[in-house]
Amino acid sequence: MSSTFSFRFEKVSTKKVSEFIREQLEEAIILKELMSEEQLPSERELAEIFNASRITVREALSTLEDKGLIEKRVGAKGGTFVLPLTANSHKRTREEIKRDWEQMLKVFEFRTIIEPEAAFLAAERITAGELELLEAYMEQSIEPHCTREWFRALDVKFHLTIAKASGNPYCEAAVRQIRTKINPALDLMPYDDRIRSVNHGIHMEILEALKAHDSIKSRETMKRHIEFSADAIYARLVSESDDKEGNEN
Repeated sequence: MSSTFSFRFEKVSTKKVSEFIREQLEEAIILKELMSEEQLPSERELAEIFNASRITVREALSTLEDKGLIEKRVGAKGGTFVLPLTANSHKRTREEIKRDWEQMLKVFEFRTIIEPEAAFLAAERITAGELELLEAYMEQSIEPHCTREWFRALDVKFHLTIAKASGNPYCEAAVRQIRTKINPALDLMPYDDRIRSVNHGIHMEILEALKAHDSIKSRETMKRHIEFSADAIYARLVSESDDKEGNEN
């Protein structure tokens, strides 16, 4: 006898262990917790960390290498190293992002719900130590010799610190998920003094609102920042691409 349910179950999927390993390493790289030129632990050490076989780890690393996220080097100073995402972002072409734009819009929609509310909570709960961290990130991001890769890393650290300061682990997990989705698009954005100045200005507004423990202003400023970011990505990666196609036809 078959039963009809008014709700839908999710079908079982058999994800390989190597995929779980690959996902965790890829997230750490995309969120710049593993930085450019940082050497990964050996296959043996990774196998111990993940409680998996070296063959499984090797399979995960091979996938990351195919994606242009890591590079295996031989010689006395050999090993597996993280490649700079901003230098290899062409691996995720504009065409790929444009093709998935409807999905990206859903991520930004989710972001406009989550991050402003995380900022609202953070304004009430943020610690002195977390405020010091945010200030340090701000200072480093405006330094004349701040590289593109480090600037992008500081941006991620700024947002993840606010999410953590919300005191809600579900908010923090959601922001990590969001940043993993949008960072490849952000890494394709231009980098110059004007971009740094604009980013510094809005981040400073958010920081000042957090320091004042002004929940409403923290929420509103974060929402404005996110909306501006989404528009900038669209203008750079989607609208600009459409214009080029139109001119070519």
